[in-house]
Amino acid sequence: MHFAKLVVITEVRSVPPEIRPFVDFRAAVEDRTLDDGELVAVLVIDTTTSYIPVFLKDPPAMADLEKALAAQDAQLTADTKAALARHMKH
Repeated sequence: MHFAKLVVITEVRSVPPEIRPFVDFRAAVEDRTLDDGELVAVLVIDTTTSYIPVFLKDPPAMADLEKALAAQDAQLTADTKAALARHMKH
């Protein structure tokens, strides 16, 4: 099992350039039009360079995020879960 750790919660416009393709890809998968001022949480799976954006405008339920991570053999760290819980549905 791997751990998903929070990299940053920031506005889309401030996402680091090396991570931005992951954000754009996730937005396309979700058929989402990005707003530069929209908040996004970026997670990284430990021991990888696999970034997982979580859009905080109409965020998923925590259980849904955890289920999606479990499908990738990953789980949220306690600190990451606590930080995301302030922005997400429980």
